Amino acid sequence: MTLLSPWWLLLAFLAPMIYFGLPAFRQSDIAVRASFFEKIIRTTSKQAQKRSIVPHSNRVQKLSLVLAWLVLVLCTAQPVMLGNKVVEQKSGRDLMVALDLSKSMNKRDFPVGNGATSTRWQALQDLMKQFASKREGDRLGLIVFGSGAYLQVPFTNQAKTWTQMIQSLSTEIAGPATAIGDAIGLSIRAFDGSEAPQKVLILVTDGNDTSSQLPPIEAAKVAKTRKVKIYTIAMGNPSTQDENAKVDVATLQKVSRMTGGKVILPWIKAR
Repeated sequence: MTLLSPWWLLLAFLAPMIYFGLPAFRQSDIAVRASFFEKIIRTTSKQAQKRSIVPHSNRVQKLSLVLAWLVLVLCTAQPVMLGNKVVEQKSGRDLMVALDLSKSMNKRDFPVGNGATSTRWQALQDLMKQFASKREGDRLGLIVFGSGAYLQVPFTNQAKTWTQMIQSLSTEIAGPATAIGDAIGLSIRAFDGSEAPQKVLILVTDGNDTSSQLPPIEAAKVAKTRKVKIYTIAMGNPSTQDENAKVDVATLQKVSRMTGGKVILPWIKAR
């Protein structure tokens, strides 16, 4: 326990100073009016005079007063109990993650080992869980995009909450198309209030831009001026013949290189 205002303890000496330094309080004695008062004076040969008494308290009363005064003085000094020290590590980076929730993420062609496959979205959820577990000291944000882009989680250092949010998402809730450029643009605005020395956007998609109002390359140029580095993760199969599920690796490479980032191809690494 410690005291926030220990100087108030000096008030403990105020009561003894008043008790011993000031004259005692005197209280008039109880008197009875008698019509034969003069006869009593003559009979007893006493002189009438004004009198007062000093009231006295017993030991219990004195002890109670002393304890009450000390408790009041102690409360004035603001005693507090201090717990264990909490070390808070400040964030070195702000990482905004933009996830593609378009219809093509339901395609079951992502290799998970031993010849088995999962949907691209399931593989992405597992990848993001591993990613969040290693982000100690960083703040994470979350944007989802399909036909449009939407901010789901502002920057936070609660990686567990961030992961739970991703696990609760489902594909196509933002529309079936893919708005990569709009996702980049929304991420740039999300960084406006960031004071972190490093600003990184991790863009995860399995297709190509089909519905953005702002083309991805133009959005990347703006990101470069704002010193936002973009890393892209291509969840799709670059060699697939399905035009509706083919990832535009070339555009992702241009976006990343323009801002100083790079492209990651987990589909190829997982084979």
